[in-house]
Amino acid sequence: MTDIELVGNALCLDFANTVNARPVARRDWLGTPEGAMTWSAAAGRPIEDLDGLAAALPEARRLREAVFRVFEALAHGDRAPRPDLSAVLALYGDGVAHGGLEEADGVFRLAWGAPRTVRVLLWEVAASAVELLTHGPLDRLGSCPSCCWVFLDVSKNRRRRWCSMTTCGSRDKSRRYYAGRSS
Repeated sequence: MTDIELVGNALCLDFANTVNARPVARRDWLGTPEGAMTWSAAAGRPIEDLDGLAAALPEARRLREAVFRVFEALAHGDRAPRPDLSAVLALYGDGVAHGGLEEADGVFRLAWGAPRTVRVLLWEVAASAVELLTHGPLDRLGSCPSCCWVFLDVSKNRRRRWCSMTTCGSRDKSRRYYAGRSS
């Protein structure tokens, strides 16, 4: 069993959160082929074809950082960096060129045939990012003050503060509690 948390509420945000904390990460799911395989399976997008996986990891990490910078900026009310938007859009365009449309439940979606490669995963992440950028809701983006993970707040009251209550929320509340007791 892995301790992968998928709390972003969008594939692109979960992909941006494949490091456990920023700016200094102790775990990087895209650091090794095994880690990438484990994360992609947990995200419901297993990589089936391992050819070229190790060689594609630097590109995967570049996409992750571009996606993170775009949505972290938007979560803070800032403009998304143009070079990062361009990087996401370029990969999305490549994905569109290699994909096709599949119908399901009366709507079409972009899809790629087998085998599922790391390249297909990156196209799916870029498509998720473009979907979120073009259809929102961008006003529900958040960034955890503790680990800097980005997320889409789908709570009713729109007051989500942390990546997850069990991880950073509990840690932050404990820190404030003990700080208050020692003063």
